Amino acid sequence: MIENFLMYGQWVILILSIMSLYLVSSVHHESRLNGYILTGVSRFSGAVIFIFVDLFAFVIANLIQTYIAFNGYYKNKNHR
Repeated sequence: MIENFLMYGQWVILILSIMSLYLVSSVHHESRLNGYILTGVSRFSGAVIFIFVDLFAFVIANLIQTYIAFNGYYKNKNHR
């Protein structure tokens, strides 16, 4: 059961990451903001999955990327 969750969860996170990159690169302000949120969610999800497979370096990297994504969202949201 957990193996299926990890296997399919990684693919879902990959799709979310690709979608977030697409949104962040948009010229529309609202799309960029949604991209920042989706980036944060996908990176945080990645960190949670990596906890189960004991790859702590990836957990740290995903948490840093989560912070950057949400920080970018709030800076752009307040800058408007």
